[in-house]
Amino acid sequence: MEKKFVGPSLLIVTVMGCVLLTRDARTAPSYPQAPTPVSESYVQVTSVTIEPSTIHRTQNPNTATVIAQILLGGQAPPNPEAIIEVGTSSSDPPNSELKYEKPTRTVSLEKGVTVVRFKAETTPKSFQGKIKVAVTLGGATKGINIKDSEPKDYIAELTVIDP
Repeated sequence: MEKKFVGPSLLIVTVMGCVLLTRDARTAPSYPQAPTPVSESYVQVTSVTIEPSTIHRTQNPNTATVIAQILLGGQAPPNPEAIIEVGTSSSDPPNSELKYEKPTRTVSLEKGVTVVRFKAETTPKSFQGKIKVAVTLGGATKGINIKDSEPKDYIAELTVIDP
């Protein structure tokens, strides 16, 4: 009879022990972990130059190349792109115009600096004087922030002489 009683008794003791232990059991304290810092990606116009810096209004050379340096920093998503735009910021005398070849482009970006070149040409509405040319960013791949540039970084000056 003792053997018949030991089996069920052992089962009852085991179940009761588990219930009592679980009631008093605690989880180990958890400490919040700081997220691993991820370098935000950004794109920025860092330099604009014009070569040559002086062109003729009607005679050759009447074209120049606008050279923009675009910086991609941080951890960029795959296949990063940006929309690059070139245009006349201001002129002296006012309303002097240039014609830009493909003034708005979507450009694939490289880590670091990407160089983008635009052709600028005088038109019948170009006057002798100074023209400030600006290169700006019109958008970028999702996940890439557009960082503001200083005017000295995104504007260059072109001189137009007569004839």
